Amino acid sequence: MTVTIGVWFDFICPFSVMTRKVIRDTLDLTDPHVPVLHHPFEMHPDGIPATGKREYPDQVWERSVLPMAQRLGVAFPATPAPFLPDTGPALRGHHYAARHGLADTYDARVFDAFFQEQQDIGDLAVLTHLAAQTGLDPGEFAAHLTSPADLARHRAAQEAARSVWGIHTAPTITIGRWRTEGVPDAGRLAEVLAHARTTDRRPTPPARARRQPAPARR
Repeated sequence: MTVTIGVWFDFICPFSVMTRKVIRDTLDLTDPHVPVLHHPFEMHPDGIPATGKREYPDQVWERSVLPMAQRLGVAFPATPAPFLPDTGPALRGHHYAARHGLADTYDARVFDAFFQEQQDIGDLAVLTHLAAQTGLDPGEFAAHLTSPADLARHRAAQEAARSVWGIHTAPTITIGRWRTEGVPDAGRLAEVLAHARTTDRRPTPPARARRQPAPARR
């Protein structure tokens, strides 16, 4: 069994951005070939309230996000976007991008569009433009996001994440049976990866000795 890192993320979560950086830097120093599977997870699946778009809680950005980002070398603006968009469509776009081998490029572009440029990534036109910038076909991408069948698959996957995997926040990281929530410590992540690689090594069973034919009777 191959060692794999699973990451549940949401595009409105700055700690998901920092987790990408920690994992990437850790793998660069240990084993760049470890697969990382990213799983979209809606932290607010009920959508935007009728009263207006959600905002980050008071002082969270200043007291939690910026100090941690500075320690990790992740650049964020001094103030967050004044709204929290519905990320369901953007997360569904991740699956489309993954099928075309562009998930990492798409994810990075969407994260930057929201955190650095404060674009509304809940808007279909904005998302389609971002998808085109990452090399995806904008027409097919828009059709994917407006597909009732794809929406149903996404909702089923979200329900499974909560009920089967017990995911309730982003980021959540798993390596085998090990699991942590929030931005992982780089040292601890390296230790878990080293242990997982060690326990994953199965001794190769010896080749069976060839059975010699019985001597012919005279």
